[in-house]
Amino acid sequence: QSIDELINSGLADIYNLNFPSAISKFKKIQTEYPNDIKGYFYESLVYFYEALGTRNEAIYEKYMDLSENLIDKCETILDKNENDLDAFYYKGQTHSYRSLLLLSLNKSLLKAASNGSDGYRILSDIIKRRPDYYDAYMGLGLYKIAIGYVPEKFKWLLNFIGFDGNLKEGYDLLLKSSQSGRYTKTDSKIALAFFSVQEREEKDQRTVQMLKEILNQFPESPIIKILYAGSLQLSGVIDETIPIIEDALIKNTGSMQNEIKKSGYALLGNAYFKKNDYVNAIKNLEEHLKYVVDEDRYNITMYNLGLAYELTGDRNKAIERYKKVRDKFINERDGEGEKMFYKFAQERISRPLSELDKLLVKGMNLRESGMYKESSDYYKNIISSNEMDKFNSNDEKIRIYMEA
Repeated sequence: QSIDELINSGLADIYNLNFPSAISKFKKIQTEYPNDIKGYFYESLVYFYEALGTRNEAIYEKYMDLSENLIDKCETILDKNENDLDAFYYKGQTHSYRSLLLLSLNKSLLKAASNGSDGYRILSDIIKRRPDYYDAYMGLGLYKIAIGYVPEKFKWLLNFIGFDGNLKEGYDLLLKSSQSGRYTKTDSKIALAFFSVQEREEKDQRTVQMLKEILNQFPESPIIKILYAGSLQLSGVIDETIPIIEDALIKNTGSMQNEIKKSGYALLGNAYFKKNDYVNAIKNLEEHLKYVVDEDRYNITMYNLGLAYELTGDRNKAIERYKKVRDKFINERDGEGEKMFYKFAQERISRPLSELDKLLVKGMNLRESGMYKESSDYYKNIISSNEMDKFNSNDEKIRIYMEA
């Protein structure tokens, strides 16, 4: 097999979560083509994805060691031939991946910025020399997006030392590599989709379409199914996601099984919650929490689980879950959502859901599921029925009229 065939086959194994097979193919490249840097780079990429998905410290350390050795190998090659663009590219791309992982796992901000800057400088130089080296655009895009996600209160530091991020520029760069890259087409599409999913305010159908195309290419991949279902839910599609997620859980026989279960059950719990099926929401959210680790962001899930118990009439169980919402946010740059839902949980502990709150949750779920007519009809039925008699204050009645 050629290097290209082995790389593409190994990348397909990564997307299908067959990491041992991918590593075997990349090690075969190292054995059969010992002077080619690609085998070492793609072996490290397996550990990058595993560390990103599992947040496992040992896997993170493994990736950092492999990537450090890879950078040394690239520098040895460049000492002999400074015009070796492949060695230059893999050095720059590795710095970009290190930057993204350091940011994602809440590690050193300075190290993340330093690696990102090194990667950006190297990859920028490559496309100046060869504008058609399209794989290089992926690393540039990852850097711009990763730095763009650093919260405002830390950006002064990045600006002070000369680093800047721009989400729009990052998306445009990833788009180039997704369309014309040699090895980065699928990776770039997944990165585009992942970061678009993070932007929860934007219900962009391009993300859904992009993930659907990747799923058609890798129909057995549980991780692509999970990402696709997540993007559908964010776009307001709920019912369609349930069989997709269930199929992902059935096909979850490879690497990162706990992570697929964790994500799958969270999405199922969210789907049933949006359907106002609180019994099944509880069942799946409880299953999700079995796979949660300390490093995870789980306050939203824990809070919604408390709501689900309260909406089924089990106030005691609801309080148990509200009390498990975590209050540790030490040195976390991405914990604003966690803090907000911690505050919500404290409010719920001190004050149970009112009848109005319960009605509003049901109506909101209909609306957020894209069922706008049903949501409107739901409120109109409340207004035209005896249920309005439950509410004595004008403020409560006004809230219902506003929702309708």
